Amino acid sequence: MSEMRATPPRRRDVELVVVFVERETQVTRLRELLADCLGGRGGVVAISGPVAAGKTELLHVFGEIAAAEGAVVLHAAATCSAQDVPLGVAGQLFGRAHFSPDECARALRPPRGRTAPCDADLLSSGPTPAHVGQVHWELIRALAERKPVVVTVDDLRFADAASLNSLIHMGGLLRASRVLIVVTESDPPTDGEASERAWRTPLLRQRHFTRVRVRPLSLAATGRMLAGLPGRVLAPDAPATDWHRLSGGNPLLLRALAEDRWEGTGDPATGRGPRPGAEFGSAVDACVRRAGRRFRDAARALAVLDASGSPHRLARLLGLPQPEVDEVLGALDVIGVLDGGRYRHPAAGAAVLAGMPAADRSALHRDAARLLHSAGDPASAVAVHLVSAGHGNEPWALPVLLDAAREALRRDDTACAEACLDLASGVCADEEQRATVTMLWSLVEFRSDPDTACRRLRPLVDALREGRLTGCQIVPLLGRLLRNGSGEEITLALRRLERFADTLDASSANEYLAAREWLRASHPALLRESGPRARTARPAARTVLGARAGRSQAAREPDGAPRPMAAVLNGLMRSGADQDSVRSAELALQTTPLDDQGFDTLHLALSVLVYADRPDLAVGWCEALLREATERGAPAWQAQFAAVRAEIAFRQGDARLAQRSARRAMDSMSTASWGVLIGSPLATLLLAATATGTVPETGVPRTWTLPEQVFQTRFGAQYLHARGRQRLSVDLLHAALDDLTRCGRLLREWEIDQPSFVPWRSDAVTALLRLGRTDEARRLASEQLELVSPALPRARGMALRTAASVADPRRRAVLLREAVDLLGAGGDRLELARALADLSAAHDRAGQAGKARMVGRQAREIAERQGFTPLSRRLAAQESRAEQDGPRAGTGLLSGSESQVAALAAAGHSNREIAEKLFITVSTVEQHLTHAYRKLRVKGRADLPHSLRETGGAGQPGDRAGEYPRPAGAQGATGAASSGSPSSPRRVSAS
Repeated sequence: MSEMRATPPRRRDVELVVVFVERETQVTRLRELLADCLGGRGGVVAISGPVAAGKTELLHVFGEIAAAEGAVVLHAAATCSAQDVPLGVAGQLFGRAHFSPDECARALRPPRGRTAPCDADLLSSGPTPAHVGQVHWELIRALAERKPVVVTVDDLRFADAASLNSLIHMGGLLRASRVLIVVTESDPPTDGEASERAWRTPLLRQRHFTRVRVRPLSLAATGRMLAGLPGRVLAPDAPATDWHRLSGGNPLLLRALAEDRWEGTGDPATGRGPRPGAEFGSAVDACVRRAGRRFRDAARALAVLDASGSPHRLARLLGLPQPEVDEVLGALDVIGVLDGGRYRHPAAGAAVLAGMPAADRSALHRDAARLLHSAGDPASAVAVHLVSAGHGNEPWALPVLLDAAREALRRDDTACAEACLDLASGVCADEEQRATVTMLWSLVEFRSDPDTACRRLRPLVDALREGRLTGCQIVPLLGRLLRNGSGEEITLALRRLERFADTLDASSANEYLAAREWLRASHPALLRESGPRARTARPAARTVLGARAGRSQAAREPDGAPRPMAAVLNGLMRSGADQDSVRSAELALQTTPLDDQGFDTLHLALSVLVYADRPDLAVGWCEALLREATERGAPAWQAQFAAVRAEIAFRQGDARLAQRSARRAMDSMSTASWGVLIGSPLATLLLAATATGTVPETGVPRTWTLPEQVFQTRFGAQYLHARGRQRLSVDLLHAALDDLTRCGRLLREWEIDQPSFVPWRSDAVTALLRLGRTDEARRLASEQLELVSPALPRARGMALRTAASVADPRRRAVLLREAVDLLGAGGDRLELARALADLSAAHDRAGQAGKARMVGRQAREIAERQGFTPLSRRLAAQESRAEQDGPRAGTGLLSGSESQVAALAAAGHSNREIAEKLFITVSTVEQHLTHAYRKLRVKGRADLPHSLRETGGAGQPGDRAGEYPRPAGAQGATGAASSGSPSSPRRVSAS
């Protein structure tokens, strides 16, 4: 059986459904008037309503109804283009279908002369002689004697004057005839108001004149119309609120929305709301054009003004009286184009603008810019029109464009900022203006590609070399060069600024001081090369923070002025962390917004918390800033916050998250865009990969080509430490020690050697111990312990673990227990696991097998959970050896005498038999057994390890002098004694 398919509605049926939606009253009234006409009572009907409200469709439907009732329908449609053609509308009415050629020629014969109209004759106004209308009436009346006649004229406002006068003339004579004249007119009046009044006024006093009003669709009617359209755009019971709001009940706009909906979804029945698109925009533009020139011009001007518009400003822009503008806006509201003087949807205004000639649109934007600037509007509002007009030649245009670009950056609208700067670039009059525009361009590009931003500065660098820049221009240039410029360029800028130190304004002076602080903490070699310290110490300058340093830090200088965050970091790197630095960083994070001026402050504040051993405070701030940077689409911000997040994760022992964050950071920007900062995420990535065992076993990681300048910065020192640890993990001891000692030499030379920043000594001690250079290892371990404040739990715990590796075995467990406590409080799971592993080894060497197993198990659980594969494997192997060698491992702790006694006891001899064999008293046997039980951690004779039988009671080599002399035959009773020295306990690396 074939599938049954619904028959789609015929187009004519659809049209009738659409027309009759909320038009039943109008159709009924027209039928009544038609019935009167058929009965011999003629009349004149004006179908009034807004543009595109459905008047034409109603007229056509009525014509079909009249024809079906047997009437002759004479139809004409007036057009704007034919408005100046004499008798153009009459020519359509008197066609050859119902009139003979002679009658047609007679009706359309041009008048031979003109007579002046009589002022008192309202039915014969205009230059056309009255006898022309009389001829037309005679022909219509003669036709009406045979059949009823219905004359329909669409868009009466565009009718030519001769035809209009003819209709007026006939309208006064047809009351007692079978003639009905039906026309459509606009209400509220449009640009055809004069002709419509010329038609309507003479007929108002006629009783046979009727007006049938067509109003916009109501909300309920909108839903019914949509339900009747092909494809059922809207289900009958679905709400039509949004459709009605966007269309204002205008059927044309409603159909356009339905077309956009069909094009946009492919299935109008999905139930989704309207989506204004191209068809809607075209329909709005059509409504505006059909309304006439005044309405078109007002609609275009309103679209240009957009949010800055108001009736008062619109009147000023158009140069029209306010009442006239108010009338036009009211009419556009009725039509459905506007709602309260505003476009119902942005697509409407965009379509009206798109329909303008380019030159007219540019001129209108230029006039709007002048209007808004004179009114004192914000630069961003004025700049929109300057950019749209491509006009920046006004004397006030450049400052407006620059201010608008800065404001666009604050709201993350880089496209607007670029457009403003592009126009501003073409109107710069001197070097200073070009430098300002270039610096702003660089700021815009920095968010997405710092390397491109730095290349943008090439003209300014050339001007710097040629000595054409002032001190206040060099300061922001220096700020841009710090991360991506060459060392030679930074040094040159610093030396030039020495000359201008006393001429800088307060803001530039503080920005310069902040840059120097950043260099001291991050790039000290360049600062040393640039010459003596800057002489910018004016008190006035120190009261205002520079743009790159932020404006909300709490750290104070001696005179009470706030210090830039770069100075806080510099102090931490040189003198260690304290509570003031932590409070300063927290306050900066609380009060500094994330923008182009505050980014450096926030980034430095996070670094202060990280290097103050407070990753627990930094993590929440960093994640929030990273999330905000991502939402605002700033790749450079995302990259640098992701790098900090990676470092935080590693310091908390989450190596896998550290790897992901570091890779995200490095993937967000090219190596060139990172500049010298590349060393930081790369170091974290290498440290995390080493901890998880994902670095190739050859010790050669993925190759990154780092600029040599990186190794003149603290970021290069971080990378050297990370590479040294990675090489140490694969036993490239000499290469590892080279990296670590080079790292330490640089940090010492720069006076930023803080273990809370780079704990290079811990790994260097491990390398030295493996190389047998114990004295050097002890010296470094002692240095590290002295440098670390007890207030830094992570750094102190690492220092104690390092000290334990070179300490006397009797103190080792004590140091490691303290390290474990501190690292547990500090939250670093990697360092905690390493300290637990070392403590387990220390317990094992002390013969405390139970404690060793317990602590080792804790370390292994952490390592396995966090993915520290190398450490987990080492602990597993250590535990396996302990299980295999555990029973005999403890026997090495017994003295020779204790071992002999325990061996005989393990072989099943009684205390008295042991006493007799060894020539000692029973009491002495009991004492030795008690000591042996305690050392071996067993409860009694039955728990003694069978390995004692194999050793024959051989104790430690140092205890041989304490052995009891063996009588002949004793060997057979206890087993042959080992003649060789037992192997020394296995040394477990502290790394």
